Amino acid sequence: MGLSRRALMRGAAGLGLAFAILSPAAAQSTSAAQQLVVTLSAELTRLVNSGQPAAQVIGSFQTLLTRYADMTAVSASVVGPAWRSASAAQKQAFVPAFTNYFAKRYGRTFAEYKSATIEVQGAQDGGKAGVLVNSVVKRPGQSDIRVGWQVSDRSGSPRVVNLIIEGVSALANERAEVGAMLDAQGGNLDKLIAQMKSA
Repeated sequence: MGLSRRALMRGAAGLGLAFAILSPAAAQSTSAAQQLVVTLSAELTRLVNSGQPAAQVIGSFQTLLTRYADMTAVSASVVGPAWRSASAAQKQAFVPAFTNYFAKRYGRTFAEYKSATIEVQGAQDGGKAGVLVNSVVKRPGQSDIRVGWQVSDRSGSPRVVNLIIEGVSALANERAEVGAMLDAQGGNLDKLIAQMKSA
């Protein structure tokens, strides 16, 4: 039985580091942004088809997140207003906890994407929004999924900061998910960090 469109989009979010922020980005080269996505796509494809045990896949995915995504910016975005009042120690603890949580959550979906490929189809300068790199996730026997990768170099080098999956920003999903988790913890960021570490 084929996977549903919803399941495919959820998996694509994981493959693309479905994380995010829509914030001003420094001027950067569209070619550098496109090359980043080409390189990342190749690494993701190798990982999905590596045949490694799930635990190793998740660990490798976490390494890719740290290398290719601006996880500090992503963390600030998904936490929202609470990030501004968080202490430096809380912020320092949240970033790796969220990265670990995200890697486990989406790394488990990679088995659904064996034999999938990511075809990069060009990039466009979005000005202050950064560079948007267009791609298509192709999986035999399933519908293609359009994925746009928003790349920013505000951290000092090009990093993925958002995905646009079939026209929908991944930011909304992650912010809602983390927001609900934080609300369930009574707004206590330390408890949320502990929950993510144990997930």
